[in-house]
Amino acid sequence: MTKLKKALFDYIAEIISDYPQTNQYIKEREDELTNQFQEFRDENVGGGRAQYKNNTGVQDMAITLAIDKRLNTLRRHAKAVEQCLNECDSDTKAIIEELYIKQHPTLNVYGVAEKVNLSASQVKRRRLKFFEHLSNKLGL
Repeated sequence: MTKLKKALFDYIAEIISDYPQTNQYIKEREDELTNQFQEFRDENVGGGRAQYKNNTGVQDMAITLAIDKRLNTLRRHAKAVEQCLNECDSDTKAIIEELYIKQHPTLNVYGVAEKVNLSASQVKRRRLKFFEHLSNKLGL
């Protein structure tokens, strides 16, 4: 096990804490992209009457949704957290949910340790192992 730097540890903790709202963030970002202001584009270039006008609006929107960095990052984070939660044991899942995912966490490491019948050092080791696993999934 390698020791995570504090900045990376805090970043991963923030990703996990945002996990319950990630679907809402994804929907909001998709709405921003699909309803953004579009400057008028003159389609009458070259004059004349075009019989076969190409409407690229739907194609442009699909490309925009596919290549948006923020949207792809949100999706990647949600998928990685979900996979890590599904792959870990029930005690580790309870630790992560109690410390980070719960909307208003009331317990600290020692309270969680008592709740899951483990020592505080075991709780910290499991949390660190989960964070390292998530870090590897995200390529951090």
